[in-house]
Amino acid sequence: MIKKLLEPNASWASGLVIVRIFTGGIIIVFGFEIFDTEGMAGYTQWLTDVKVPAPRIMAYVGKVAELLCGTMLTLGLFTRLASIPLMITMIVINFVMLDGNPRNSPFYLLLLFTTFLLMGGGKFSLDELIRKRINRER
Repeated sequence: MIKKLLEPNASWASGLVIVRIFTGGIIIVFGFEIFDTEGMAGYTQWLTDVKVPAPRIMAYVGKVAELLCGTMLTLGLFTRLASIPLMITMIVINFVMLDGNPRNSPFYLLLLFTTFLLMGGGKFSLDELIRKRINRER
């Protein structure tokens, strides 16, 4: 019984895929705020208040990253690459816009994106389909 709990197996990989899909979905929802003019004005003001250069542009860059990379993460497409802009976005939100407290939601997302950077898309991802196709063509 203890041995089964300690062994890496397919169920752990499947669980990571579920976490990847839900995390991607959550970040996509945040990315859709790009279409909310008032919300974007609020983010721009917030970035202005914390002295981020080009606050309006940076607000839109962050939301585009959330929408585009969140979609890629959900699909498992170039998962590791998609995780990098999302990590940067969460670093800015948590450590520049907020107080850097690890209890903030962006910090948890940063940890998840770091996991996906290290682990990749998993067994059920477009990354895996691409990898298999490349290996077949060799």
